[in-house]
Amino acid sequence: MTRFLCAVFGVPDSHRMFQEDVLRWKCFTPHPFWEGDRGYALRYKGAMAAFGCLVPCRFLTGSQAVASCNVIDWAASKAVPGAGIILYRHIRTLTGTMINIGGTPDALHVLPQIGFAPRTEIHQYTRVIRPLRHLAGRKGWKSPLRLARDYGELARPAEPAPSWSAAKVAELPRDTFPDPSVTGQVVGERTAASLAYFLSCPVARMELYRVERGYFLLSHVDRQCRIADLWVNSAEPRDWAKAYAAAAAAARADSQATEVTAGASSPLQTKALEQAGYRRVHSEPVFVLDPDFRLAGRRDLALGFLENDAFYWSPTPANSR
Repeated sequence: MTRFLCAVFGVPDSHRMFQEDVLRWKCFTPHPFWEGDRGYALRYKGAMAAFGCLVPCRFLTGSQAVASCNVIDWAASKAVPGAGIILYRHIRTLTGTMINIGGTPDALHVLPQIGFAPRTEIHQYTRVIRPLRHLAGRKGWKSPLRLARDYGELARPAEPAPSWSAAKVAELPRDTFPDPSVTGQVVGERTAASLAYFLSCPVARMELYRVERGYFLLSHVDRQCRIADLWVNSAEPRDWAKAYAAAAAAARADSQATEVTAGASSPLQTKALEQAGYRRVHSEPVFVLDPDFRLAGRRDLALGFLENDAFYWSPTPANSR
């Protein structure tokens, strides 16, 4: 499996994302939202033709819990045309609803052919916390401009101030988890067991923090500190901004981190991030396959990094610290 994935993605066999312990965690470590293994392979004449790994998720709409999944590490051999589509069609029989966040050009071309439709976008935000080190290794005439911008953003106090204080914890009380009645959005379900699964990620160093009205989950990857998940029991952007500011403060405790990043798909999330001094740097489409209309066509999905592999993926990963 490792050799097949590395060949399709054009990375060396030593690529950290596809090593045995990482694939074991992604495909075989028990997950509370899925029964059984999560890695699916299609073989043709004894050789691997396609592969995909499921990321289970469960959406809370306010009236029901909707089981869903996202396929990561989707890879297909060019020697077997259509293998990737065949695998996707098999996977979609296992769950009534699927999502897909971004993807390769090949994946984005295939998705509409098998029933996926664009539903919303997820935006990536960043706040540089060590500008000079963040610029290290980057060359070009724009470098001084980027450095001035990053120092300017760092000097500008985030609103609202002060942020909430954060305390590192091993687990959370149930009343801290996302509740769709608080914000009126479709939210991803979280449980003690699902957070324990994320905390066991072998690629990133994970940390769970409690704040005044919620929590956030940090992942440390290379020189980035990523807000893997964040929830506040409030519909006020200012309260969410306080939590995002607290996450940035916690990220500074990592002496290797030069920036803190977050993903957001709802107006509440994006407004709060901008109030907290984060800058939007990238956007990707979110596709939904929902033949039974379980999500009722809703576009107000509040997504982050946990719904796929964005909280730990790295093109040039170092060992987790």
